Amino acid sequence: MKKSFWGKWVIVAFTASFLLTGCGSSKGASYATEEMATEEAYDENGIYEYKSADFEAELPKAAGDDQKVIDSSRKLITTMNISAEAENLDEVLESVNGRVKELGGYVESSNIYNGSRYSGRAITRDANLTIRIPADKLEVFLQTVEGVTNITNKSQNVEDVTLEYVDTESRKKALKAEESRLLEIVQTAETVEDIIAVESRLSEVRYELESIESKLRTIDNKVHYSTIYLDITEVSKYTPVEEKSAGKRMVEGFVESCGSVLHAIVEFFVWFVIHIPQLVLLAIVITIVVLVIRRGLKKKKKVVADKTNDNTQNE
Repeated sequence: MKKSFWGKWVIVAFTASFLLTGCGSSKGASYATEEMATEEAYDENGIYEYKSADFEAELPKAAGDDQKVIDSSRKLITTMNISAEAENLDEVLESVNGRVKELGGYVESSNIYNGSRYSGRAITRDANLTIRIPADKLEVFLQTVEGVTNITNKSQNVEDVTLEYVDTESRKKALKAEESRLLEIVQTAETVEDIIAVESRLSEVRYELESIESKLRTIDNKVHYSTIYLDITEVSKYTPVEEKSAGKRMVEGFVESCGSVLHAIVEFFVWFVIHIPQLVLLAIVITIVVLVIRRGLKKKKKVVADKTNDNTQNE
């Protein structure tokens, strides 16, 4: 009976290995023909499952060609980097955060720098946000950002992970099949050694299944929620989009220079008032040092003069 059991086990193991190898080697062909995972659900045991939907697509039609092959449910991960300017950082942040909530997104991370008021330079405030927005609401959110800021740089990256997703799904199905066979085998096992051997492999299969399901959930999250890295800098006026004429640039440059000089005078006055106690203390110390040095010089001159008089009298 034991030999018969192990014979079954070898056959099942060989079959599972063949299925796994076949799934890996046929990924190129299955990419255009197998069903795509688009719906997600949980089974009665609370395990995360993916149902399949038919793979439908449509290519651009050439003359006299009605062939349909383009995918309608690709797995695309969209990431955007946006640099923008704001004249009032607080108002822009309030508008952006409110819009994110309205669209069903969330702020993943936020870093706001309010600048140093004692650096001797103009105060610069900026904010760095990492925002997750539902992929179908991305354009709506971008319109909001463009409406409340001046965008100076914008880049977008779209990563197609459809093939990786399908391969991972195929791997999961093969492991599910192996798990079912192992459960059947463990029910017919007659010795403790047989049960331990089957349950050991069953634990490995379930661990790999959990890892694959976690990977699928991660991909789905990145696909359903686009990531936006938004950097906002507060400025006194927006950077011009068009090149200005020489005359206009000279006039504006002169005005800016006058403003810079006035700003420097104001900053110096503020600095001077703030540091009056230190300046007074420094003046007292310098005065004391000067008086001590002058007194020392007077004493030295007097000693020299007395010696000179004594020498003259002796002669």
